Amino acid sequence: MHTLSFVAASLYLGLLPSTYGGASIEELAAANSCTAPRGTLFLNGDVGSTGVPYSRDYIHPGADVITQGTWNTYVYSSTSRDYVRIHVTPTNASQGLWWDVEFSSRELGAPLAVRTYTQAQRAPFAAPGYPGLSVSGDGRGCNTLAGEFQIHDIVWDSVGLLKLSASFLQRCEAGNAVLRGMVAYERP
Repeated sequence: MHTLSFVAASLYLGLLPSTYGGASIEELAAANSCTAPRGTLFLNGDVGSTGVPYSRDYIHPGADVITQGTWNTYVYSSTSRDYVRIHVTPTNASQGLWWDVEFSSRELGAPLAVRTYTQAQRAPFAAPGYPGLSVSGDGRGCNTLAGEFQIHDIVWDSVGLLKLSASFLQRCEAGNAVLRGMVAYERP
């Protein structure tokens, strides 16, 4: 897979200010802006340490910025607006055959909105009172996960989802490895 540093990709995507001051990875993942161009999926999984079990992210070890491909969205209710799945098929197969990013506020009883969602569980199996998140692809997914996501921008119209910009952090199977990333979508 195409590899580049998290900091370089984050600067490119506008996730970090231009004056990167050595902030921790957790602080970087919680950046408050997401200004990537429409049609961008950024994935950055822990590469892991040699000899340390479960230190490598299962879903996507390494970093990729996917900007070329086919984008589809699935909204599971035209009225509740509480569950969105973005499906990306990269043009460059070395970036994976497909990726899905799902966000849900269904078990919170409210539509997805601009805010931070903590204590996320695997969508669509989140328990009542918890948001749902799932980043999967290329035949890999989590059975259980813990994570958080931030919706930076979300716009709906009479057709459905018009625009979404979000960042996320997910840990599969209660492991230490982390998948961080962001997605920026706008319907053509």
